[in-house]
Amino acid sequence: MDRVNTLYVQRLPAWLSLSLWFSGFIGIAIVGFSLASLSLDAMADQVGATPEITKVRAALVPKVAAMETISDESPQVQAIARAALLYASFWHTGDASFAHGALATGFIDRTLPAGRAQGITGPLEASKAFRAAVPDLSVSVEHLLIVGDRAVVRLRFNGRFTGVFGEQQGQGQKIDFRAVDMYRVRDGFITDNWHLEDYQTLFSQLAAGTQS
Repeated sequence: MDRVNTLYVQRLPAWLSLSLWFSGFIGIAIVGFSLASLSLDAMADQVGATPEITKVRAALVPKVAAMETISDESPQVQAIARAALLYASFWHTGDASFAHGALATGFIDRTLPAGRAQGITGPLEASKAFRAAVPDLSVSVEHLLIVGDRAVVRLRFNGRFTGVFGEQQGQGQKIDFRAVDMYRVRDGFITDNWHLEDYQTLFSQLAAGTQS
């Protein structure tokens, strides 16, 4: 019996070392997984209020106005409306400064289309590609609804398909379709966007092939 106890005591340090090593490995894995799970939501908590962006943004004047605005009259309504109209102005003009003025540095597209880059890069590239097809693109804001930290925007896109879309050369077809966006806004910057476009109408107009 004494011999068994002696052997157990001799082996105990090795067992403890193995347990501690294994526990440490599991702990590191859990921490790593937890950090990875923050990814998009952590990005959304970053706002674009760097001194440079704040200075540029202060000088920006929205190029579009909402035809109708409905809000809950909370203190943040003006800041949210400004962010929404700055972003609409980006689509209206193609000027990237409006996108940077409206979107947080950690901006997240919550309905990201296949093939589009996440973050601010996504809409910048999408706007450039769309304007290659519709150079005279214009955007109006038909309705703007603001509740809490959210804004819902009904957008209308107009123009002529005179450029190139994929392998298709435009023949001057009229483009006229709508989209609905929902924004989450913090400190005057859009952190999240959920959007739905009327692609059925858009693609039918692109494929029309005759000038209207």
